[in-house]
Amino acid sequence: MENCYWIASIILLIITVAFCISSVVRFYVRLGCFTLIIMFLATVVSVIALVYPRNLNSYYISKFFGIPLLWLLKPILNIKVKARGLQHFEQCQRPYIIICNHQSSLDVYPLLRIVPPKTVAVAKKELLFTPIIGQAAWLIHTVFIDRGNHAKAVETLNKVIEDMKTKMFNLWVFPEGKRNYTGKGMLPFKKGAFHIALSAQIPIIPVVIRPYEQFYNRDAKKLRKEGSIYVTVMDPIDTKQLHLDDIADLAEKTRQKMLDILEEQDDNM
Repeated sequence: MENCYWIASIILLIITVAFCISSVVRFYVRLGCFTLIIMFLATVVSVIALVYPRNLNSYYISKFFGIPLLWLLKPILNIKVKARGLQHFEQCQRPYIIICNHQSSLDVYPLLRIVPPKTVAVAKKELLFTPIIGQAAWLIHTVFIDRGNHAKAVETLNKVIEDMKTKMFNLWVFPEGKRNYTGKGMLPFKKGAFHIALSAQIPIIPVVIRPYEQFYNRDAKKLRKEGSIYVTVMDPIDTKQLHLDDIADLAEKTRQKMLDILEEQDDNM
């Protein structure tokens, strides 16, 4: 037992010294601690959500526990979220679709702070099989899309359209379909979110998360202790005068508007 204590102490000392002198070690330690917090949050959410699975108000569970848990990371990772345009969520009548660019798992920081009530997310089906995270996502009513099965994907989208009309919930979609780790520009948009919006004749609210390059770079193994995430909630886009033939044009115009915001350099929020 005493040997285990000394071995643990030596390992901890080595990690501490390496953390102080190596930016790469700091990158992995900070990201590792962040991942552990997210896994713990998913476990807590899963246990509580078991009481009332697939509840549209499970958002509050994630927010209630998630923000304090991320606060525990402040000594080694202090990320601030600065948002503008949040009034658009309150002023726009439910249901609506929120589309947002996606850069990394650090997107959790702004999501926990700005996602409006009665909002569920869309995710690829593969996430469902990720231990702990997948189960938590299912329990909080995440909509899973099977991209490898077009017929099944269309069936899921049609059911979402009906559910949104009857249950009056919002949908959060990452239209790029995957993470854009570079944070530069945006990947081409997939059309699913726009198909739902035009089929259901409901508004689209674009949300832009500015690049994290000032404090985070995955390829360069950089993750600084301090950082700010800038978020812009844009004006709602009315779809009532549009038809399914307008999907491609709407997707491209929306993407361009979001790119214009993404390239802004004004940090005065």
